[in-house]
Amino acid sequence: MLNFYPGPSKLHANIDLHLQQAITSGILSMNHRSMDFMQLYQQVQENFEQFYDLPKDYKVYFTSAATECWTILAQSFPNRSFLHLYNGSFGKKWMEVSKQLEVEHTSVVFDIHGELPVTEINPDTAAEIVCTTLVETSNGTFLSKDIQAAVRETFSDALIAVDATSALAGLSVTWEHADIWFASVQKCFGLPSGLGILILSPTAQHTVEFRSKDIHYNSLKRIVENGASFQTTHTPNILGIYLLAQRLKEIDVTEFFNRNERMNYLYNHFSSHPSLQPLIIEKSVQSATVLTLKGDEEYIKQVKKSLKAQDIIIGSGYGVWKENTIRLANFPAHTDEDFKKLLLVI
Repeated sequence: MLNFYPGPSKLHANIDLHLQQAITSGILSMNHRSMDFMQLYQQVQENFEQFYDLPKDYKVYFTSAATECWTILAQSFPNRSFLHLYNGSFGKKWMEVSKQLEVEHTSVVFDIHGELPVTEINPDTAAEIVCTTLVETSNGTFLSKDIQAAVRETFSDALIAVDATSALAGLSVTWEHADIWFASVQKCFGLPSGLGILILSPTAQHTVEFRSKDIHYNSLKRIVENGASFQTTHTPNILGIYLLAQRLKEIDVTEFFNRNERMNYLYNHFSSHPSLQPLIIEKSVQSATVLTLKGDEEYIKQVKKSLKAQDIIIGSGYGVWKENTIRLANFPAHTDEDFKKLLLVI
C-alpha cells in the first residue's frame, strides 16, 4: 500500500527498525515516573535542539494530539482574549473550540488565494493569544515566514500560537515567530498516530506560570510543572515518544529545499493536466507539504477508484471542497519513486 493521505500517512522507512529497537530496549515496560522515561523525554528535548534548531529555552511537552492542544489552551486561559486568523476548516475548528469553551474570541477569515492581510487587521483588536495555522491541511495553503514575522510584530504583546501539524519535520521554521507551537506526529514525522507535541517559548512558560488557570488535569500549568523534571501529567504514549526521539535524529534540513522543488514540479505538472488543476494558484501561499487538486466530481470519484485498485491511497477533499478536490501529502516519508507511481495513474 502507498499512502498519500495527508495524515495519518506513509510511515517513515526506518520505523520498523525503530519499533524493534523500542521493544528490545525495555523502555516500553518502564513507567512514566522512572529515570529511564525521564532520560527519554530529555533526549527528545535535546534532539529538537540539535537536529531542528530549537532554542534551548523553548521547552517540549507531550499531549495526545494537536487537536487536544486547542482545548488545553482555551481551558488554561479562560479569561484571555483569543484572535483566530484562518482560511480553512482546521483553523475554523480551532476557533469553534474556543467558542464552545466560552472564551472571549474574535475571528479574521481571509481568502485562500492570497496572503493573510496582516496590515488590514486592527492592531488594537483584543488579542492576548493570536491563533494561526501554519499549513491549512484542508486546502493546502501556508503562512510564509514574512507573514509569520508580520503577525509577531503586529501583536508583539500577545502570545502567538501556531498549529503546525502539517509543517513540523516537513518545513523549516523560525521558532521565534511564535510562543506556542503544536503538532501531531502522524504527518511530516512519518510516525503512527497517537502523540501530540507542544512547544512553549520562555514568554509562554512565564505566562503559564503566573496567568493561567489550573483546574484541569492536563492544564498548561501542570504540563509545564511536570515537564520541568521531564515528566508528564498522565501516562503518555511512550512508544510514540521513543519513535519521535529516533526520527528527530534523521531530520535533514537540506531535504526541506528538495521537498519544495518536488512540490513546484507537481504544481507545474497539474497546471497543464486536462482534468485536475491546483486549487491554490497564488505561489506565495502554496504549501510544500499538502497539495490540493480540484476537478469534476465524477472524475474525482473515478481517480480515487483507479488509485484504490492500484493500492494507492489519497486524501479526499475537506470541508467546502469535499466533493470536488483531492489532497496529496508531500511528506518526508514520500519519495520521488512514490510520486512516479502516482502520476502513472492520474
